[in-house]
Amino acid sequence: MVRELIGAECGVTIFVVLHDSIKQSSEETVARPFIEHLKTLGAETRSWRRGEPTRGEPDIVCAGIDGKTFGIEIAAAFYNSDDARQLRMVVTALAREGKRQTVMSTSDIGDEDLPAGVIRNPDAKLAANLQATMVDHCLKRYGMPCYLVLDGSWAPLTSAEDAPAMLARLTKPTGCPYGHVFLALTRNWSGTRVFFEVS
Repeated sequence: MVRELIGAECGVTIFVVLHDSIKQSSEETVARPFIEHLKTLGAETRSWRRGEPTRGEPDIVCAGIDGKTFGIEIAAAFYNSDDARQLRMVVTALAREGKRQTVMSTSDIGDEDLPAGVIRNPDAKLAANLQATMVDHCLKRYGMPCYLVLDGSWAPLTSAEDAPAMLARLTKPTGCPYGHVFLALTRNWSGTRVFFEVS
């Protein structure tokens, strides 16, 4: 089931996939390497589990080796709402029938003439939606310290090599309730997720 949310202040339409198996699977795909990344920062995890939305918990709840509990909230963003919808269809079709699709980008024709699936300035569009997603998630409060992971790793035209340009466009909001905010991107070709701190 998909619910459409309209961000009135920023004019952004965000499609939120409710807690179904695809959402949970994608969150866990990001959470596993992020938990490994946290080890390099001195935050080791003894165990983790899925959070309970009905109890107001973040996506992932971790028990540190010091016995303290902390959370990980994973917020995915895409180039635009059509891209999010297309990715959902691609993932569903791939899971069901093994079908694949191609996403392209161009900069030599006007936006009004772009065919479906073609994205102009993908990094700028992804950064704008990641910023709106971060602002939206900063309105949430959890009863434990939390990390926020802005997941751009599913965006096929943006990679970890684009991180400096992406980070230059992202600003952690004043009063952000998360101790640290990270951007997740994938390396070209390998698909390995890399995490960059947003300041």
